[in-house]
Amino acid sequence: MAFRLACGILCGAQLFFAAVAAQVVFSREVAALPRDNPRRQLAADLVGAMLSRLDAATIALTAVAVICSLTFAQKGRAILPLIAGLCALASAALVSPAIHAMRTAGQVASPRFGMLHGVSSGLLLIELILLAIACAMG
Repeated sequence: MAFRLACGILCGAQLFFAAVAAQVVFSREVAALPRDNPRRQLAADLVGAMLSRLDAATIALTAVAVICSLTFAQKGRAILPLIAGLCALASAALVSPAIHAMRTAGQVASPRFGMLHGVSSGLLLIELILLAIACAMG
C-alpha cells in the first residue's frame, strides 16, 4: 500500500509540474520576453525552485518505496523507484546546479544551456514513466 501510494503521489506530482505548473509560470507570453526581463527571470527562478522541491520529494518518496519493497520481500519492485530516485538525485545534484550557474553567468543562449534543459526534461520524463509503471505493478 505504501509502495503504491509513494509512487502514485510522485507520478501525479511530476505530471502536474510538467503539464501545468511549469507551463503556467513560464507561459508563451513570458517565454517571448527578452532574456534579461525581470518577469522572465522570476519565472525561471520559480520553475527552478519547484523542480528542486519535486526532486527532493522524489528522492525521499522513492526511498520509501524501495524500503517497502525490500521489507516485504518484493525486491523486484524496488528497481523502478530506485532508478527514478537516482534520476532525481542526478537532476538535483548535477543538472539543476549547472543550469543555475549558467543562468547566473548569463550563458542562457549557449547550446550547452539548451542541452542541459533537455537533459532535465528527459530525466523528469524517465522518472514519470518509471513511477507510473511501478504504481501500476504495485
